[in-house]
Amino acid sequence: MTRISVEDLEESTESKVVAEPARVMTLALGEPLSRAEASTLQKRRISRAIGIVAPNDAGKTSLLASLYDLLQEGPVAGVGFAGSSTLIGFEKVCHDARAASRRDVPHMERTSVGAEATFFHLDLRPAGQEIVSLFISDRSGEDYLTATDELARADEFFELRRADIVTLLVNGEHLASSQHRHEVKAITPQIVDALAEAGALRQGSRLAVVLTKQDAVLASPHADRVDREFNGLVDGIAQRHRDYLDAVARFVVAASPADTEQVKRGYGVDELLLFWLRSASPPPSISRASASHGQRMIDLFERRDGTL
Repeated sequence: MTRISVEDLEESTESKVVAEPARVMTLALGEPLSRAEASTLQKRRISRAIGIVAPNDAGKTSLLASLYDLLQEGPVAGVGFAGSSTLIGFEKVCHDARAASRRDVPHMERTSVGAEATFFHLDLRPAGQEIVSLFISDRSGEDYLTATDELARADEFFELRRADIVTLLVNGEHLASSQHRHEVKAITPQIVDALAEAGALRQGSRLAVVLTKQDAVLASPHADRVDREFNGLVDGIAQRHRDYLDAVARFVVAASPADTEQVKRGYGVDELLLFWLRSASPPPSISRASASHGQRMIDLFERRDGTL
């Protein structure tokens, strides 16, 4: 019998299997975006930046929750939901507003005072058009109110300087209240005046003034008075800033009404959404009118590629 030693065995010619590096897919965490994250995401496609200025209890969180929930049910005014990188953020603001929270009165968590603005993101597809990315800013309303006394604070509000549309919420329930009515009438134009004077509002941007909590307005005995006074506030703002802002529009909403028999949930949100998505006018030329509103040369040299 022939003996075979180890030395007689030929070395295998089979190639060694080299493991391929694992493919890693980066997924969004789903929380509201930082300034840098929003700016990076904004470069993907056509986008609109929305700055929301809302005193406490004006209904900002209810508005966000209502918009998101309505889009989950189907197109809103012909605009369909096409995705979001901040789904967890939306779910958090929606949770306590839903019946599933089992609260007698909807509870909304407030944005932390002094925190830098973050952004909620929605990809939306208007009927027959390309997808548009919507970036909605979130900053404490108390920070904006502080700017009425300390104009230097307005330098922090980058989200307003880069906004295509600034949206100012007016608490309809407070405007109907004898206790809060005069405060609302005073602070609403003061906020716009202060932001414009400090250069926090970009020349040529559009302003949406939104009366919230229409259900509470209709339930009060002063609904007609609220309507007159709200229209007067908007007309006064439009007249005062007509040479600086591209447009001032008024809206009335009931984002999360307590009585849905009188006012449907999301009343007026569809019209506001269409205004947010509308294309902006070409940037106006620099005029002397802009200088009177605190336009600074450093703002004129900011990038105009649409990023935040």
